[in-house]
Amino acid sequence: MEKELLSIGETSKLIGISIDTIRRWEKDGMLKSFRPSPSGNRYFRKKDITAFLARENPLAIGSLAGKARDWVLGATPAPLPSTLHCETSDIFNARLTLFGHEIGSLPYLKDIFPLVVAIAGEIGNNSYNHNLGNWPDMPGAFFGYNLSEGLVMLADRGQGVYATLKRVLPDLKDDKDALDVAFTQHVSGRAPENRGNGLKFVKDVVLANPLSLQFASGSAELILNRVPGKMENIEAGVPVHGCLARIVFPRKGINP
Repeated sequence: MEKELLSIGETSKLIGISIDTIRRWEKDGMLKSFRPSPSGNRYFRKKDITAFLARENPLAIGSLAGKARDWVLGATPAPLPSTLHCETSDIFNARLTLFGHEIGSLPYLKDIFPLVVAIAGEIGNNSYNHNLGNWPDMPGAFFGYNLSEGLVMLADRGQGVYATLKRVLPDLKDDKDALDVAFTQHVSGRAPENRGNGLKFVKDVVLANPLSLQFASGSAELILNRVPGKMENIEAGVPVHGCLARIVFPRKGINP
C-alpha cells in the first residue's frame, strides 16, 4: 500500500526544496500539515502535497526551477526565452561548453566541475538521442543553470523514459520500472549513448561525489544523493511530459 503520510524530510525530498522552506510554507499556510498529538512530529498528507504541486506556486514564478517545471508539466508547452531553449543538439552542446567555462572558473569546484558538466551533458544529449524525429510537440531541451545557487535544470517534452525503453523492453510495467532500468541496467538496442553508460554513468558520478539529482519522467521520480548514498524511486507529485532533471552541486562553503 502506498504511503499516504510523509515526514517533513520525506516531503522536502518529494518537492525538492529544503526543510526550512517547508517549515516556512507551513507557517504561511501554503502547505498543510498535522500532528497526531500536540507534542508529536508533524506529518504531511500525500494528497495535500500533490494538490500543492498542481497549483501555481508563487514562490516558483520566475525562478529557474519554476520555469522548467512549468514547461514540462503543462498540457501544452509554456513559452520559453531563447536563452533557456536549445532547439537542436548543436545549440545545447555550445551552451554546455559555455557552462563548462563558467563553472570551471570557480576555485571551490575545481575537483568536480568536469563531472557536473559531464552528467549535464549526458542527460541533455539523451533528450536528442531518444526523441530525434519523434518529439510529441515542442522539440529541443530546456537548459539553464545558476552558479550562485549551485543548480542546473534540464528538461524535455519528449516521449519519456518508459516509452523509449518499452520499444526494446516490452515487459516494462510502468514509469518507475523504466527509471530503475535506465539508471541501473545496460540495455542493448537503445539509441547511442555517450560512453555506452548513459544514465548509469550519471548515477555512479552523483553517488560518489557531493552532488544530488532529481530526475522525473512520466509519473515517477528518482532521487540520488551521495548521503545517504542510495537511489530512491518514488511517485512524482505531478506527471511530467518527457523528462525533468535537477542537478545540485556545492555552493561556496555549502554542500548539497
